[in-house]
Amino acid sequence: MAKIGELINMERVNIHIYPSPFKNESRMLKITKTLAESNVFDKIYIIATWEDGLPEVEVIDSTREIVRINSTPGNVKRGDFWKILSTLEWSWKIIRILKGKKIDCINCHNLQILPLSVFLKTLKHSKLIYDTHELETETANSVGFRKILSKIIERLFMPFIDDTIVVNEYIAEWYRNAYGLKKVWVVKNVPYNKGEPERTVMLKNTYNIKKNDILFLYQGLIGYGRGIELLLKIFSQLDPDKHIVFMGYGDLDLIERVVEYSEHYPNIHYHPAVKPDEIPRYTASADVGLSLIENVCLSYYLCLPNKLFEYMSCGIPVIVSDFPGMSKFIDEYGCGWKIPLETHAIISLIHEITQDVLNEKREKTKEARKYFGWHLEERTLLKVYKHLGLYR
Repeated sequence: MAKIGELINMERVNIHIYPSPFKNESRMLKITKTLAESNVFDKIYIIATWEDGLPEVEVIDSTREIVRINSTPGNVKRGDFWKILSTLEWSWKIIRILKGKKIDCINCHNLQILPLSVFLKTLKHSKLIYDTHELETETANSVGFRKILSKIIERLFMPFIDDTIVVNEYIAEWYRNAYGLKKVWVVKNVPYNKGEPERTVMLKNTYNIKKNDILFLYQGLIGYGRGIELLLKIFSQLDPDKHIVFMGYGDLDLIERVVEYSEHYPNIHYHPAVKPDEIPRYTASADVGLSLIENVCLSYYLCLPNKLFEYMSCGIPVIVSDFPGMSKFIDEYGCGWKIPLETHAIISLIHEITQDVLNEKREKTKEARKYFGWHLEERTLLKVYKHLGLYR
């Protein structure tokens, strides 16, 4: 592993720390791509966890590399104690690898490794950006002692952070109020908008769905609080011309449940996750996107998920939970429907969606695409680095 440390020897170095194997983290890829193309840094290293089958060092381009560091596995099934030990071991290896190396900026992408990031900032005299992907202390997994500990850690280390980036204005307001922050930057997690979206037939052909049947798509993480069970219940009661495809990865028990339903109901289908650059072609073959997040935590309630924009970027309208962030977007642009998470209300809405209704919503979705896209968010992102004196 010493060779990894020897890599970090350029004039301007940026590291992004995230405790995952880094396989499908599209937000971090967009952030680092913008920084690389804008010549903010000479080298950018994404420090992740190692997983069997993945390379320890993966070159993305001439500026960016992924560095995966191994540690003793610590997961929920083994308990929080083992997970903490695993994180400590992983953190210690990072400290050793970075010994003697100059680092200009550290991006901390997770509350779990905020103490490590603050330690490295102090040791390296670096700038530190807390680059949150959600409302870190109010997640679905943050309960009981874990929630108490996470709140203590965040409050304790917030004074050492130079700038904070969040994914929407509602979460920004929460951070301002919670910690008295004067400035919280909002960089939404949105895809690139590249030209006019083109309709495809990939999913309909895969599952032999008739041209005039309406295809609803759930894409992304198949996990707790994402409305999976609710959607299975709803589509098992619908007419056979209303189809749903679940496309993604996640909880194996939930995926098995989706597969089980697909074997009993001809309008329910499962498709494994596809590579990030292939997603748009699959998405564009659906008629309606689904983002029915459940109110299981404040982070979910205030969310503005990437999948919402991925659907619209491909020209398809969306059905969303009637939560503040998602509802505001639907209200402003009319590019879909907001709905309370009630079985009968959702079934009634789906029955009302005809091809004529879809055509109307598609036009509004195309119009809405003008108002979002990574090309707009990266302007704010670069302002953060200008604010810290790292970019001119």
